Amino acid sequence: MMRLDVDLALFSARVFTAEAKAPWAEAVAIKDGRIAAVGTNREIRDLLAPGTRTLDLPGRLITPGLTDAHMHLSHLGFFLNMVNLAGLRSWEECRARIKAAAAETRPGEWILGWGWNHHLWPDHREPDRHGLDDITPLNPVMMTRTCGHSVVVNTRALEICGLSAQTPDPDNGRLDREADGGLSGLLRNARQLVDAHLPAPDQERLKAVTLEAQAEAIKLGLTGIHTIEKLPEGEALAALDKEGRLKLRTNLLLPPDQVAEAEALGIKPGAGSGRFWFGRCKLFADGSLGASSALLHEPYCDQPDQRGLAYASLEELREGVELAYSHGCDVAIHAIGDKGVTNALAAIEQARQAWPGAWRDRIEHVQLHRPQDLEAFRRLGVVASVQPVFVPTDWSTAEAKWGRERCIHGYAWKTMLEAGLKLQFGSDSPVEPINPVLGLQAAVTRQTCQGEPDGGWFPDQRLTLEESLLGFTQVPAWTARREDLLGSIAPGKLADLTVLDQDLFQLPPREWPSVKVKLTIIGGEIVHQA
Repeated sequence: MMRLDVDLALFSARVFTAEAKAPWAEAVAIKDGRIAAVGTNREIRDLLAPGTRTLDLPGRLITPGLTDAHMHLSHLGFFLNMVNLAGLRSWEECRARIKAAAAETRPGEWILGWGWNHHLWPDHREPDRHGLDDITPLNPVMMTRTCGHSVVVNTRALEICGLSAQTPDPDNGRLDREADGGLSGLLRNARQLVDAHLPAPDQERLKAVTLEAQAEAIKLGLTGIHTIEKLPEGEALAALDKEGRLKLRTNLLLPPDQVAEAEALGIKPGAGSGRFWFGRCKLFADGSLGASSALLHEPYCDQPDQRGLAYASLEELREGVELAYSHGCDVAIHAIGDKGVTNALAAIEQARQAWPGAWRDRIEHVQLHRPQDLEAFRRLGVVASVQPVFVPTDWSTAEAKWGRERCIHGYAWKTMLEAGLKLQFGSDSPVEPINPVLGLQAAVTRQTCQGEPDGGWFPDQRLTLEESLLGFTQVPAWTARREDLLGSIAPGKLADLTVLDQDLFQLPPREWPSVKVKLTIIGGEIVHQA
C-alpha cells in the first residue's frame, strides 16, 4: 500500500469539511501546508508513513479555518489600547472609566475610547460634552459609540478642532446642537472633523497594534479576515506580510479614492501573496441603527421626523462603484437601512451598465430590507455580508426604532438564504466581539447569551449550525476569489483549520460561548494551541 509522507495528521475528531458531497470526516492529513487526505481514522492511519506526527482530538470539532468577513483589524488593535466602554450599563459607569484613564494621562494628550451604547442605559439618553468636561478638564476627549458612526467629545476637543456654533453640518453628517445653537459635543457621521486633529500614528505604531489584534483573532480561532482599512493601515499590513509576520489570510478593503495611490505603492487589485491581497473597495450608503442614521424608506417610529442620513447620494454611490470597477475592484457597500440597501443595489446595477463583468459585490450589514429588493440581490449576484452577533445587542433597539412589523424584514437571514442569496458572516469588530463562536450562537438562536428574548427574536429566521458555518468559511472564500484554496477541507486546499475544544453539534447553543479554541492552524502551522 502506498504511504503518505505527511507533516501532521489529526484523528478522532468530528470534522465538518464544508464539502457538499462528503461533509463529515474523522481525520485529516496535512503536507506542505495543504490538505493531503481526509477520511476516517482507519483510512488515514493506513496511509501514514511510520513516525508521522499525530494528534488525537476526541470530542473536538474541526472546521475549515474560520474567516471574519467584515472587521477592522487596526481599529481592533487600537481598541485594545483605548478606554473600553463596551457593555457598560450606564453613563456613570462610562464616566468612572474615563475618569480613571484621565488620571493616568498627561495633560494635553488626547483620551480616546470606544464602545458606549446608550440603548443599554436606563434612561437611553445620549451623552454630551458636559458629561465629560468636569472629569477631563486637562485633556481633549473623544468617545466613539459602539457603531462607530457617532462620537461624543468634550469642550476642549471642540476648541482644538475649531468647532463652534458657527460650524455648519458636514455633508451627510450632523452636529447636535443645544437650545442656544451651541454644539452639544455629539457628532453624527462627522468624526472626520476630529480625526484630522488627532496625532497620526507612524507605521511602526500601526504595525504594533495590528499584531496585537492579529494575536487576539488567532486565539479565537480565526484563520482569515476581510479587513476594512485606510491606506496607511493597508501599507502596514503589506509591510508585515513582507516581513513574514502576517499570519492571518488578510483580504484588504480600501476606499475607491485611495486605489490609485495604493497601486503606486505596490498594493494592486488582484495581486498580493498567500497571506495578503487587495481587490475590493468599501463605500457607504448610510449610517447606523443605534445612531438613527440608517437610511429608511419610512420614518423612524421613535423619531417621526427622521429617516436617517444618506452618506452618499445615489449618483455619488454609482460614481464610487464605477471608480472601483475601473481599477478592477469588486465593491462592498455599507447599507443598514432599507433605503440604504435599495440605493446600494441601484448604484451597482447602474454602474454595471458601464462596466459589465463577473463582479463579486457585497452589501454590508443589510439589517433591514424591502422584500422586493431580494430579486435585485439575486439578479445581480450580490452577497449579503451580515453580522449575526449584532442581534443580541440590537433586537430591542430595532423594535423601538423600526417597529415590530417592519422588523419582520430585519436581520432576516433565513429569508435571504431561501431567496437564493449567498450569506457571509463577520463581526464588524471592534463594534462587536471578534469571537466567531458568538456569531454562530447568535445565528442559530437569535438570542443573547442569557437567552433573551425567550424563544429567539423572530425565530423563523434562525439558521442551522451547518448554514452558519458556511457563512464563516465557504462564502468568504468565494467573495475573496480564493474558493479554489480556502473555505473547505479537501485534498489540495490550504490547511487552514479551526479546532474547538468541544463539539458544538453535541452541545446546547446556550453553552457555546464557553467553548474555547484548542488549535488554530494556518497553512499547516499550529499558530495557537491551548
